[in-house]
Amino acid sequence: MIDVVVIGGGPAGMSAALVAGRGKKQVILIDEEKPRNAVTHETHAFLTRDGTKPEVFREKGRRDLLKYPTISIKNSKVLSIEKKVEDTFEITTESGDIINAKNIVLATGVTETLPNVKGIENYYGSSIFSCPFCDGWEMKDRPLILIAESVQALHVLKLLKNWTDDLIVTTNGNKIFDTDQKKMLEINNIRLIEERIIELKGIDGELQSIFFESGEKINRSGGFCTTVLDNRLPFIAQLGIKVNEAGFVIADVMGHTNIKGIYAAGEITGPSQLIVSASQGHMAGAGIIADSCEEAFQSIQK
Repeated sequence: MIDVVVIGGGPAGMSAALVAGRGKKQVILIDEEKPRNAVTHETHAFLTRDGTKPEVFREKGRRDLLKYPTISIKNSKVLSIEKKVEDTFEITTESGDIINAKNIVLATGVTETLPNVKGIENYYGSSIFSCPFCDGWEMKDRPLILIAESVQALHVLKLLKNWTDDLIVTTNGNKIFDTDQKKMLEINNIRLIEERIIELKGIDGELQSIFFESGEKINRSGGFCTTVLDNRLPFIAQLGIKVNEAGFVIADVMGHTNIKGIYAAGEITGPSQLIVSASQGHMAGAGIIADSCEEAFQSIQK
């Protein structure tokens, strides 16, 4: 019986594994090795790691974990989680492993869908990004485009004005702004283009221009886009784990979900930055240690 199985090897999962392992718990971290930030050249706003490549961050994190004999790593995909008697769980992986665990940390992150624009994947992570806090500094004071197909557009464009005064917003043919919102954009000198985008053009991942259905071409040296995030995993519903209206797992500050023994951390609980996910993973690991200590004291009293 393993004390803790952590599912997901990003900053949240590795932090949870590190704290739990240092708490003398036997920990297995299972990672599918498909990080969402794989397209990103550098990670930012993480103290002592600003500018680090994502693959280097993961490699260093894994090295930190494997210094402890209490922690092991399996590269695989979790296929199912079944709740067993006495609040334990049976985890089955794609590689055929069946692991019994007392506690599980869900740190699988999310998958994202980019706007329906031809060729956008060629620029995403190089000159088009989704997080102003992560990449705004690198794009500051440039002529930028915001490609937004959802109501997130208003929130993101307000943030982007912090980094540039030359911003154009396009909805790629969608009608997402009402009359008052359009007036607000006009007052703030933000042009709105509601036509469908035909194509993006650039060189080596660096955006240069956007072509619209009307034939108009505008020149931009980079931009941001809104994405659709999805964390739907079959075992979330099967286990009865509560989610909010947006579909993210509900967890408290210590990572507790509504199911005893199941904790959650990172973007599976909502969009966040690298350092926030790492902090949530730390708290989930600490929550497991605190809960096990409390149970040990309670069992002695009985």
